[in-house]
Amino acid sequence: MTVFFILLGSGSSSAATYYIDPNGNDATGNGSIGNPWKTLRKATQTVTAAGNTIHVNPGTYLETQTSYLAVGVNIEGAGSSLSIIKGEMTGQFSTLLSLDSPNDVSGNQGISKLTFDGQYVNATNYKTWIGIFVTGRGNVSVFDCRIINFINRGVIFDGNDADDPIYDPGHYAVGNKFYNNTVLNAAENNGSFGTGLLNIGAQMGMEIYGNTMVQNQRPDFTNGWPIKPWNNGWLKGVKIYNNTLTKAPYKGTFPGQNGDWDFCIELINVEGLEISNNTIQGSIDLNFTRKGAYSFGAWIHHNSVGRTPVNTNFESGIVLEFRAEHVLIENNVLNNVSSGVQFNTRSVNNDGGFPNPGGGTPAGGFSYLLNNTIRNNLFSNLYYGNGSGTAAGVIVLSENGNDEQINGMNIYNNTFVAKTGAAPITCIDFSNQENGNASNVNIRNNIVTGFTYTWLAGSFPNTAMSNVVVTHNDAFNNGNSNTPVWPGGNPVAYTYNNNLAVNPLFVSSTDFRLQATSPVIDKGIDIGLPFTGNAPDMGYSEFNSGPPLAVTLLSFTGKNAGNRNLLQWITGRETNNDYFSIERSANGRNFEAIGRINAAGSSTSETTYYFTDNNPLDGINYYRLAIIDRAGRLENSRIIAVSNGENGSAAIVSATLSSSSSMAIIQIASPSAQQAGLAIIDMNGRLLLNTTIQLQPGINSISRSVPALPVGIYNIRLVTPATTDVKKASSTW
Repeated sequence: MTVFFILLGSGSSSAATYYIDPNGNDATGNGSIGNPWKTLRKATQTVTAAGNTIHVNPGTYLETQTSYLAVGVNIEGAGSSLSIIKGEMTGQFSTLLSLDSPNDVSGNQGISKLTFDGQYVNATNYKTWIGIFVTGRGNVSVFDCRIINFINRGVIFDGNDADDPIYDPGHYAVGNKFYNNTVLNAAENNGSFGTGLLNIGAQMGMEIYGNTMVQNQRPDFTNGWPIKPWNNGWLKGVKIYNNTLTKAPYKGTFPGQNGDWDFCIELINVEGLEISNNTIQGSIDLNFTRKGAYSFGAWIHHNSVGRTPVNTNFESGIVLEFRAEHVLIENNVLNNVSSGVQFNTRSVNNDGGFPNPGGGTPAGGFSYLLNNTIRNNLFSNLYYGNGSGTAAGVIVLSENGNDEQINGMNIYNNTFVAKTGAAPITCIDFSNQENGNASNVNIRNNIVTGFTYTWLAGSFPNTAMSNVVVTHNDAFNNGNSNTPVWPGGNPVAYTYNNNLAVNPLFVSSTDFRLQATSPVIDKGIDIGLPFTGNAPDMGYSEFNSGPPLAVTLLSFTGKNAGNRNLLQWITGRETNNDYFSIERSANGRNFEAIGRINAAGSSTSETTYYFTDNNPLDGINYYRLAIIDRAGRLENSRIIAVSNGENGSAAIVSATLSSSSSMAIIQIASPSAQQAGLAIIDMNGRLLLNTTIQLQPGINSISRSVPALPVGIYNIRLVTPATTDVKKASSTW
């Protein structure tokens, strides 16, 4: 916790409030409450000193010229239903209110409690093009406003004066906010391109929340998007949360027909983007998502995406185009969409109009998919629509080249349900991969039902995948007898075990949580996510857990500092979080509390916490966090390991050997990322398993197929560069 002390000194303020009124007079008024001006134009020409406020009295104002608002000057109305400003100016890019400055200017100002009306009626009867245009300024807040009926765009936030930069422009507007606004009928699709109700470019740390933005009032193929990039995007640390966003249902029979798409949010060149707790009718489309200096490229969580009733044409859920790094998609509900998550790649050397700053092609290419995770999402009523389009749960597409480059894709604890009578053929689809290279793909703890061809498919004639782990999934009522299809042969280093083909027993046909008698409860594998039973359940929701705690743990790390162990963890959004109990173990199984840190309570930004263990155990110390909310509910974090002194080394925590399934599941604790050798040896000295594994810091769950093991005692041997650990384990039926 950081405490700020504010020193209050003596001084005076010259801030003043000036007034406009429908009965005012621009020629004889002085802006006082008793002698107001008549127009906003007059007020913005006259009131230029920072700290002053223009108050718009109740009434309707007809503005014939653009108003240019000075830095530091505020505009406030009496309420958006009372103070209404209509644009009478016409012509291309005519603007009702402009806030225009050179780069890197702090506006320190707000616009609130007003209606801005561009008087659009139809394609031949309209007046003003743009409502509010902010250029070069940061710390500008637009809130509690209605922005309606502009032919072209509702609001633009442009962080610099560069025109469609193809490289990072280097100048960003910092700290802008757009919240609690209603934006309606103020974005167009003209057949060549679409515009946005809200258009953002070159923004850092911008917050967009609590808004209702709806664009569905115009004829088919002529509605724009709710949120759209401006000047090629370039957005860092932007947060979009708690909004209701609606795009007109897509009417095309193929993607991009008449310049239209199903996008509700479309953004380009993003880093550290967070999209959360929104209700979205339409899709999310992100292009060139990079991690940069943030802990994620994009974090998309706790959103509701999809339409009721369903659109009979194709509509997407979440689309990631070109490069996508460290994207975390979790705890979303996507209902009545054709594709849940789709990666739209291009050939390795296709830069999409954004060249590599250093020239040439970046590592992995311009469509590199690096360390992306899709977890704890419900994808329900996935459907195949009219015409042509994409339908799947998770799919990697190539728009040319079929040479996708993937390193690290995790698909964990999701529930995928195909729509009866309109089911897609495949749920998880890598069938465009034959000229590419995919490695470190993990598909675990998912439930997949109702796909007609297969639940998991690879490409032909080359699979072009390696280090693929497919375990502890339940595939039920899918084609190909509920088994994957690898027409080009199994991936290299392929692990496939502990997968079920049973009815998961959902609560109902519309409630995809598990019944108490579900056969997939406790049948998952521990991958570091919280669970409530003896083992994780399969699917998106733990049985009887209630809603997940509204706390997202972005990272949990530890390091040794002499005779102390230093722990650090970072949370994203927190809601009603009470405290963290820090727990320690000598063996990774039995934990005891060693400390407590009070939580932030509720927070919409990243919060960093620290704890010091002043008396660590010798050897490896295992730590986890018990996260407790104000209702007393608890979730445990993943376990990390910290090596204390020379005795710290990797060790076997537990081993489960099954004669009936010919499977070995071994839990290994490691203080660091390292390669190790793993072997299973019977009591006669015969080597039954000898393999190389990659360990990560903390508890690693290693599953391997082994020959049928008679009931008996076996030696498990772990060899690392620092030590050898041998434990005995018994096999069971």
